[in-house]
Amino acid sequence: MAAVRILVTGATGFLGGPAVEALRERGHEVVVTARKGVEAAVDLAAPGMVAAVVEALRPDLVLNLAAMARQPECERSIDAARAINVAVPAEFARRFGSRLLHVSTDLVFDGRHAPYSETSAPAPLSAYGATKAEGEEAALRRGGRVVRLPLLFGPDDRGRGASASLRAAAAAGSPSRMYTNEYRTPLHSADAAAALAELVADPGAPPLVHVAGPERCSRWEFACRFFGRHGLDASLLVPVECEDAARPRDASLVGAFVPRRSLDAMLADA
Repeated sequence: MAAVRILVTGATGFLGGPAVEALRERGHEVVVTARKGVEAAVDLAAPGMVAAVVEALRPDLVLNLAAMARQPECERSIDAARAINVAVPAEFARRFGSRLLHVSTDLVFDGRHAPYSETSAPAPLSAYGATKAEGEEAALRRGGRVVRLPLLFGPDDRGRGASASLRAAAAAGSPSRMYTNEYRTPLHSADAAAALAELVADPGAPPLVHVAGPERCSRWEFACRFFGRHGLDASLLVPVECEDAARPRDASLVGAFVPRRSLDAMLADA
């Protein structure tokens, strides 16, 4: 697709930077919004804000990364979670149809019937998962497109993501309690961003796509391999079993997307 003007919402989040970089590398003009830290600092959940942003920035396509993603925050403020996780993608989809790519999560599943393909029915366990599932449905119903991502990792100077948080804890000498019975398909943020850059620029792509990592592994195995790859003190890793009813035990994804790198190669770059 020829270079176009693409709006990236939630641009200061963990995935925002890599996504913007991937799009610009492909020659697209990128405009961004976030709650803070960018020129167009806005609260998309505020009444009329989506319309105002669209009028001001006039994008051709939208990549929606904006979300309330912290589970405790979603539990405390379910209305606020719905405002950003449901109403915002619904409104963008109403205006842009298939020119919207809305980013969702593997946590829309309950972990009882993994691995999950694009045809698997969502069954969320948490408030976060429930609002993301509602947001998917709202976007798809209005002709938008949805991509589900797994656990993400990669370098981040603010300690966000599955590997950067581990690195920050190790640097502080703090132990990390890692679940031995929670399985995901982790993916490097740069690889996720590259996939999003391809998908958002193709409004004719399938309406629902899974972008999974190359391997299914437990959080414990992931941490051990990351520490081993970077020579970190493995004695700081503490194996524990997850007993949280709101966390799916196996949210591993499968789909048409095939990562170009192995998990070990991704971990070396994290």
